Amino acid sequence: MDQLTADQLAALAREDKGPLTKSIVIAFTVLSYVAVSLRLFARLRYIGLQLGWEDYTIMVSLAMSTAVCVFQILQANAGNGKHAIFIDFPEGFRPILKYLLYSIIFYNLSLTFTKVSILLQYSRIFTVRKMRIPLYIIMALCMVWGVAMVVAALYTCEPILAKVGEPLQSSCVDNITIWFLNAAINILTDLLVAFLPVKVIWNLQIAKRPKIALIAILTIGWFVCVVSFLRLHALTVLVSNQRDSTYYSAPVAYWSSIEMNLAIVCASLPALKPLMVKVLPGFSSRGGSNSYGLGTGGLGKSKSMSHGIRSTARHAGAGDIELGSSSHVARPEKSSDDNILGKNIYVSRHIEQHYDDSSRVSDSESQKDLVRH
Repeated sequence: MDQLTADQLAALAREDKGPLTKSIVIAFTVLSYVAVSLRLFARLRYIGLQLGWEDYTIMVSLAMSTAVCVFQILQANAGNGKHAIFIDFPEGFRPILKYLLYSIIFYNLSLTFTKVSILLQYSRIFTVRKMRIPLYIIMALCMVWGVAMVVAALYTCEPILAKVGEPLQSSCVDNITIWFLNAAINILTDLLVAFLPVKVIWNLQIAKRPKIALIAILTIGWFVCVVSFLRLHALTVLVSNQRDSTYYSAPVAYWSSIEMNLAIVCASLPALKPLMVKVLPGFSSRGGSNSYGLGTGGLGKSKSMSHGIRSTARHAGAGDIELGSSSHVARPEKSSDDNILGKNIYVSRHIEQHYDDSSRVSDSESQKDLVRH
């Protein structure tokens, strides 16, 4: 500090990433609130369904995200984002480290609940037995790892942040290794969750365009992986500049918020299809059919599919699908009760005989989010 001139110190004092951090964190938290609110509105208003476990878990994730937003704002107000030479040591670091701990805990919980929400929606949509095993394995992996990271955040230092007046690494294990390992596992589980349904959807006997559209809407979570890599880069920069940790940790903070909230948004997008169709009537036709080519009453000709779709007509004008290993025979007649949506795609309002490989027959309510007119 003695080697710096007054002008240099003044220039460094103006370099404060705290306001930028607060703006980004608030903006993306608001975005996640908008996405979840629209998701719940579409589900209750346009589909008329009760909330499922995937909805409750995404709301818990949103609550965790809100907590992160609050603690990151408090952390920025305490001086995070400024150069370390302007933070009183050790008193000035105590609130920063305290809010950092809380942010890490709720960050990991939010990501975990979001992934569980996505997987719960998959479990309602897909009944293929060979897919359910990896689905539950990935869900267990996400939950176990999320809990492990919360425990790691609490007990990497002994006592827990009680001696922040001492040298910061004196009573802590190697936090850097844990940070990078957590980032790597999060990226891995993001990819596993995003691409889990690809094989099942690709085996559906439907046109390529609606097939690709359905894959795109269900696997949009891959976009979060891009943000995860950007956060990982910010983390490497922080590790290279640990003596000025309060300044270089700000990008890690706001990239963490972006990652967490975009995950919530991506988890909610598939449920917004009915709302988009209502607001933008041309949206459905651009997708090739009313439900990315899946229809509501049957697919293809009269033959069954190896990875088929079970369909029932419980209510007039409404229907739901369940992707799974099923067999049925549909003989749609060209009558006033049938509406041809496209080549070999019909809406049929008659009862079909079918059997499922799985003994479980669910209401598959979440599927209506994807297929409702």
